[in-house]
Amino acid sequence: MKDIFSVVTGRIIAQLEKGVVPWRRTWSSNGPTSYQTNKEYQGINALILQDTYESPYWLTFRQAQKLGGSVRAGEKGSPIVFVDSMAQEKTKADGTIEISYRRFLKYYTVFNWEQTKNLPEKVPVGRENATIPQAEEIFRRRNPLIKHHDSQPSFRPGEDCIYMPGLDQFEDSGAYYSTGFHELTHWTGGRARLARPEIVNYHQRTEYRSMEELTAEIGAAFLCQICAIDSPETLQSSSAYIQSWLKVFKGDTKIVMQASKQARAAVEFILSGQKVIKTEAGATATA
Repeated sequence: MKDIFSVVTGRIIAQLEKGVVPWRRTWSSNGPTSYQTNKEYQGINALILQDTYESPYWLTFRQAQKLGGSVRAGEKGSPIVFVDSMAQEKTKADGTIEISYRRFLKYYTVFNWEQTKNLPEKVPVGRENATIPQAEEIFRRRNPLIKHHDSQPSFRPGEDCIYMPGLDQFEDSGAYYSTGFHELTHWTGGRARLARPEIVNYHQRTEYRSMEELTAEIGAAFLCQICAIDSPETLQSSSAYIQSWLKVFKGDTKIVMQASKQARAAVEFILSGQKVIKTEAGATATA
């Protein structure tokens, strides 16, 4: 096991030293989406359009008509807002023209696809990702409480619960388990288990949050290696995520070694259920 920990840590540091691409999200939320453009609504509009409809697709009355459909009689739409700007020209005393822009809000009313008729149904693209038995077994081994969340994987200490999007929302199975292992590593730090200070005091200091995120992502990289689902893509994604949080420590890769030790303790707890502790002599033991 020691070789795996040292090899993965070395690979991550090598990636950091040569520079890595920015981290990107590997899952989709299927949130409120424009029927016409297939682009998800952002900001306040995404919140406004959270509704009880099963379809995530929305469009205006006019868009429905142009596409050969219509809005059902009696249906009420939902308002959305966009920021636009208008150019204004002003002639200065010397005869030159000064152009300024005035920003203003534009409101539109949109309807969910379920409120329309004669428009083809759109279904978000699903992926036929399969469970990976060895990864699934490790993910569930300590029986963490895992619930579904469409858009945001997270560990919530107050509920002692891991939230995950569905397997079919990820680019591939490896991305699903890599993300799940990240949250599982957070879970090990809960008060009922390793009581890691960085997760217990997560919101108190930026340094705590940064160290905990480094620990969780390195833990995920260790578990991917153990399950033989690591790949150049998962390593690069992990390294990019680590790089983003390492900025708090001014890019000091020595911090990675410290987070690696914590991640190793987390992984050993996941695998064996035992807590690694320090003895008075400075050696390590299990409890």
